Amino acid sequence: MLAGNIVQVRLERKALSAAVSPTCCSGREQRSKTAYAGSAISYSAMKMRLRKELRGKRRGLSPAEHALRSNLAASAVTRLSAFKAGARVAVYLPFDRETNTAALLVAARRRRIRLFVPVVTDLRHRRLRFYPLSGKTRRGVFGISVPHRKGQSTAPRWFDLIVVPLVGVDGKGRRLGMGGGFYDRALAFRRARRQWRGPRLVGLSFDCQRAATVFADPWDVRLDSLATESGLEHFPQRASGG
Repeated sequence: MLAGNIVQVRLERKALSAAVSPTCCSGREQRSKTAYAGSAISYSAMKMRLRKELRGKRRGLSPAEHALRSNLAASAVTRLSAFKAGARVAVYLPFDRETNTAALLVAARRRRIRLFVPVVTDLRHRRLRFYPLSGKTRRGVFGISVPHRKGQSTAPRWFDLIVVPLVGVDGKGRRLGMGGGFYDRALAFRRARRQWRGPRLVGLSFDCQRAATVFADPWDVRLDSLATESGLEHFPQRASGG
């Protein structure tokens, strides 16, 4: 909080210096810009604090508790109609104590579901692609496991179901991720649609990751469903993903 106050004071000093410059805009315009900058910093700081708090909660689960809750959440996903034989399903491979998807992968293989996993292919531009999960894996960007041999990627619009990780989620299905924007970019096509046509987007998490608000931005991914150790929750479908 102290750091935020220091940044705000510096912004106000900068605005005061600019106000006496002959090339500066009017005092009213300058005050408006300073207030906007302060608001943006406060919003970003609150979002960062929430992300830190929620990551701490899932890291605080004991190994046994983490495993049990992960299996219960995975079981909830298997009850979705899209989780069926022949379906194309994308599932993340966890890191940073995310909800474990191991039980979900086992269930998918038993049902002969075609599995895909996300792979960061362009870190600079935050690009994510989905590749078939088969054979061995290796460590990729951020230490996340990826297929050893990637094969041919598939565009996310062709999946029946995409299981996504999250840091937090609110009561309207708005998702808070790690902050990189990879999923938001990969699924941006959903916002341009006037009618919902899939793929179904389900978040996989623990109940302790629920929040009253996640300070969502217009481009943040909205979930169709949420699976936790308590079961499934469905969110109203929107005409567009915005």
